[in-house]
Amino acid sequence: MPAERPRSAAEHPYWRGNARALAAGNLFTNTGWNAAFTFLPLMVQAMGVETHLELWIGAMMFGYYGTSCLVTPVWGVLADHYGRKSMVLRAGFGMAVGFAILSMMSTPLGFLAILVLAGLANGFVPAGQALVATATPRQNVGGALALTQVGSVVGTLLGPLAGAALIGVLPSDRALFAFCAVLMLVASYLVLTRVREDHVRPAHPLRIDLYGDMRRLWTVPGLKLLYYLQVLFAFTVFGSVTVVSIYTMQLLEDDAAFGGFGVETWVAITAIAFTVGGVASLPLWGRVLDRYPAERVLVFILVGACVTGVLQPLVRDPLELTVARTLFAVFIWGLPPALIHLTKECAPRGMEGRTLSYGTALQQMGSAVAPLMAGVLAPYVGLRGFFWLCAVLIVIGWALWVRHARRVHPESP
Repeated sequence: MPAERPRSAAEHPYWRGNARALAAGNLFTNTGWNAAFTFLPLMVQAMGVETHLELWIGAMMFGYYGTSCLVTPVWGVLADHYGRKSMVLRAGFGMAVGFAILSMMSTPLGFLAILVLAGLANGFVPAGQALVATATPRQNVGGALALTQVGSVVGTLLGPLAGAALIGVLPSDRALFAFCAVLMLVASYLVLTRVREDHVRPAHPLRIDLYGDMRRLWTVPGLKLLYYLQVLFAFTVFGSVTVVSIYTMQLLEDDAAFGGFGVETWVAITAIAFTVGGVASLPLWGRVLDRYPAERVLVFILVGACVTGVLQPLVRDPLELTVARTLFAVFIWGLPPALIHLTKECAPRGMEGRTLSYGTALQQMGSAVAPLMAGVLAPYVGLRGFFWLCAVLIVIGWALWVRHARRVHPESP
């Protein structure tokens, strides 16, 4: 056993440099992405959209994430065949070009069309994580992935702050996408020059059988429910980014300078608070999952998400929304580690990677549907109705999971 460690490290001599470069790349990418997308409603409003703003935003995000959902499984197959680094570069340079063009769009329809095309390139962070997972010694994978995740989280925190600082300085709100494109070019250059991958192309010809994969995964007990919960997480977290921004703007309609801060500042505060809640709670959920069965931990997470999720449609001002979002984040951010752990356990042998990649694709669909659903509901029940819908979907997820757990472990209370 002692001899296995040096051999493993020798097979992957570049893993430390790769992890550091991708951590920095994730920081730049997430900083730019969150700096731009957090303020997307303000950009669209500045284009002259005075009515049905929620529906316009919903259509844009649906187009972006929907396109990404359709192509993600294909990118996964191509990564296995041609190498993960090529997919990271494809995502980084592709998104940089798409977002640079977005910064020049002055009409909502043109903006929507380019955003749909930009969705084809989405996936810098997941592609980088796949590279780290496969090009790092087994005993160092956890630490390397944690390092890249730190870059992602720090970027998510800095993005809204950077956007709030720049939005009054740049010539237009849309110029935030040019800022995003520059940071993505920097991230891509880091990967191009600092990341090394010794990929051996498989001997067999490239074969894409998405239908066969889905047909097999459909028969795996419990996997469909886990996929539903992954969609639910994306629906309530990633898909609600722009919805929360619009909700904050609506809460400030009667008092634009609430608490002495402007609209842009409050939009940034609510986004940052949600991320801080997740960063603070993730280490705790990691320790809990190490000590207790993931099945039981998931029940507790869903109960907490149900209770805190109800607070969001009840708020009266952006300060209350900030507190509600922080509490909700403490529980909802516990879902990914629990779901990844359980999905790996039930994946068919030899299909672990593909099982997780289909979950990622479905998350993209959840992210796409959420803002579109908010836009459809807004004229009838307002955005509060969207957050009530989120709470109901979480309750349904909790009920289905409890029933599944009792069926699998009938001896449990």
